Amino acid sequence: MLAKKTVILTIPLFPYLAKGRRTPQKTKRIRPQDALNLKTMLKEMKKGEVAAFNIAGKPWSLVSVFSSYSPDVHVMLLETSPDRYLPGPERIAEREGERLMKLWAAMLDLIAKRKNISSIHVGYNWSPRSWGIEEEKTGFQSLPTKFHPHLWGWPALDKNVFAEKVLTSSLLPQERRLLGQNDYARPFGELIKKRIEKNKIFPLHNWRIDSRGIYIRFNKSVIDIVGEPGFFAKVLKPLAVLMEKITRELTETLTTIRCKEIDGILAKNRSKNLKKLRADPVMRDEKYIRKVFKQRGYPKGLLEAILPAVLKRCRREGDSFNWWRKCFAYALVFNGPAKGSRCELRIMPGVYIGPGGVVEAEGFIIRRPEDRQFSDIEIRRKSEDLRTLAKELKKHFPL
Repeated sequence: MLAKKTVILTIPLFPYLAKGRRTPQKTKRIRPQDALNLKTMLKEMKKGEVAAFNIAGKPWSLVSVFSSYSPDVHVMLLETSPDRYLPGPERIAEREGERLMKLWAAMLDLIAKRKNISSIHVGYNWSPRSWGIEEEKTGFQSLPTKFHPHLWGWPALDKNVFAEKVLTSSLLPQERRLLGQNDYARPFGELIKKRIEKNKIFPLHNWRIDSRGIYIRFNKSVIDIVGEPGFFAKVLKPLAVLMEKITRELTETLTTIRCKEIDGILAKNRSKNLKKLRADPVMRDEKYIRKVFKQRGYPKGLLEAILPAVLKRCRREGDSFNWWRKCFAYALVFNGPAKGSRCELRIMPGVYIGPGGVVEAEGFIIRRPEDRQFSDIEIRRKSEDLRTLAKELKKHFPL
């Protein structure tokens, strides 16, 4: 049952003001199509770079987020090799990943110590194979060719002028669906849970399922969890591998799409293949689909929950917000109080076209209007804060 009221966050755009500049560089909001040309896309992202790091021989940047989740600190980490297709943690070597987690922990620790921060968050959106005119408009992974985890802090939402409580009934249907008014999250969560049990990633009894997906609660802080030695190799990467396999299996059972073919196109970073990426999916015979679902022991109710959306997408029938998001998506996010020893990890599956990501996985709605930005004074202050944090980060995380 949905809560009667929901928090909506409406955050203005934040163009980063680099040191020595009088005005921010003109910044383009990056779209999925832009990510097919890595060199050009990375050049644009450079405008928001606050610091650069060498992580296990790979270049990573700490980047200010133009379309932010928070009125306070929100940064993302971006691997900046101009020829490396890196959609998610599943493709990161363990040594690089373990080092990256240390950087996560150090940055979160600095965010948590800020005066007005109530909670800290780190997570990522994944939908590298979701190509189509409608799929690319909004939701999940904005840079499909580059893994870019988000790290941010929120002031107390009841004291946040950018947060508003509204009646959940007033939300758009697709927003209410994200928050739990759906029939797919629980059976999808059961499938994830079965795979976690098989791979022994965490003790099974700790996992819970609700109408937003699957989650686990810890009696440790976010900082302690992600900074623990072996976290990437034993937890985050196995979860990412598991989710990639689930989405690939389902996609290739339901349609004639070949996921490895899409990956091969994306790895070449060529925008001329956009038409092929955007091609409408072709649904397989329903008898075949049902047979495979039964053979693989997929949870009861999963097929009935997702089949209508797949059918509508393949036939391009009805409103697009009721269409399947090609190849599926998911959001994985940690959140917890800035001070304290508890946190939560959530994985929210993405089935439909439309909004969705780490903020919605936590039960909130985010709106980021493209015609509003922070005032000049706020831009200058926030930019100076980021540079101060970057200096401190390099002390905690020397090159």
